[in-house]
Amino acid sequence: MTDAPRPGGVVLVYPYFRDLDPVDKLFPPLGIAGLASQIRDLGLPVSIVDCTFMTVPDALDRITALKPAIVGISIMVTMSANALMLLRALRARLPATLFTAGGPLPTVNPAIFADEFDLLSLGEGDLVFAQFCRDYIAAGSERAWVSGVDAADYPGMYLVQDGEVRSSPPVHNPSAILDRLPLPDRSQFDHLRYQQAMEESGGMKQTSLIITRGCPFACDFCSKPVWGNVFRKPPLERVFQEIEEVMALGYDGLWIADDCFTLDTEYLVRFCEEMIRRGSPIAWTCLSRVDRLTPDLVNLMKRAGCIRVYLGLESGSDETLSLMNKKVTVEQGVRAVHLFHQAGVGTAGFFMVGYPGETVESVEETFALSLSLPLDEAWFTVPLPLPGTPLFERVADPRVWEDWEFSNQVKFVYQSTFDDQWLESRIRQTRAAFDGRRVSPAGD
Repeated sequence: MTDAPRPGGVVLVYPYFRDLDPVDKLFPPLGIAGLASQIRDLGLPVSIVDCTFMTVPDALDRITALKPAIVGISIMVTMSANALMLLRALRARLPATLFTAGGPLPTVNPAIFADEFDLLSLGEGDLVFAQFCRDYIAAGSERAWVSGVDAADYPGMYLVQDGEVRSSPPVHNPSAILDRLPLPDRSQFDHLRYQQAMEESGGMKQTSLIITRGCPFACDFCSKPVWGNVFRKPPLERVFQEIEEVMALGYDGLWIADDCFTLDTEYLVRFCEEMIRRGSPIAWTCLSRVDRLTPDLVNLMKRAGCIRVYLGLESGSDETLSLMNKKVTVEQGVRAVHLFHQAGVGTAGFFMVGYPGETVESVEETFALSLSLPLDEAWFTVPLPLPGTPLFERVADPRVWEDWEFSNQVKFVYQSTFDDQWLESRIRQTRAAFDGRRVSPAGD
């Protein structure tokens, strides 16, 4: 009788299933793509299981067949239930495998995951997670080895042993380190399916790109668990190398998913000028704050291929914006929308309603603002207090924290003075009114 084969290698899992939570805009998970390339560079076998276009049974079978030494599951908002479901099913199939989790939710609230997973990797995870995988596998992939590890050797490590938390704070690497990392490994994604889905929803084969990291602002509701507060930007040579890789995969559009891509206007100008110089046949969209914008900058973005900008307008009430600590005004938001609209760049607005401390009147001001502006898209949500934010400290109880079940769910996970059914009805009415308007062709 021969021994069963020992597990080997690393599997990184993105536990989003489109059939359980259908959304219009689909992008490959770049977080685990970055980790995969770092693990690969250490000579370890690494596989990505992106569940987006899979069924749950197919995902379980795929992961099981790989017989990994380590499974790492990335957990974002709305994915907690999926991640835990996969974990519990896989433990029965892969008893020798070490199960880890990382991403935004484990970072902001490790306590709710630590009892389920063998180990958590908090924060950015760059270099550290790959090094841990290398050391664990080199030590024979024995769980007993983990019990003797000093958490300080792996910044961001978090685990519970015998009821005691062992952890070390994550690090936010400086640009000098980040610039030497390999580009994300996009080779294991189903690009044809992503391109088909995006073309059906927006008429363009668009994919995501993360250029800068970190946000120096302190919005009341915003959690920055992974990238942190320090703004970092890579050399443009690296950025355009990645853009060329994306174009070679067949994409014709970019979603620049940075929180603060337009923060450093000099860097933004250099990016736009290089895009124009190269004549790159790729359109792009991005997020932007509503301040620091000028007509010249907006027109340059247009010339460089920017076709739509997503603005965190949030509210039609300056009082509510103050509650949110947005450090901007309604007037600045209105000006930003009109600047882009006049330049022929499409605009989309994010709005948050039902904020603690606001009134029904201010909510109605937000709905009215969304209908008064020449926006191409409007997205409405209610607050989801995330651990580590001032909002969470005021209104939430970490012992009973709940995740949303699907994207943009109108569900309060704390005691709110607003009736979520009323808000859901008003959001639905406003969206119907918005969709019924004559939409401007800007950005189309």
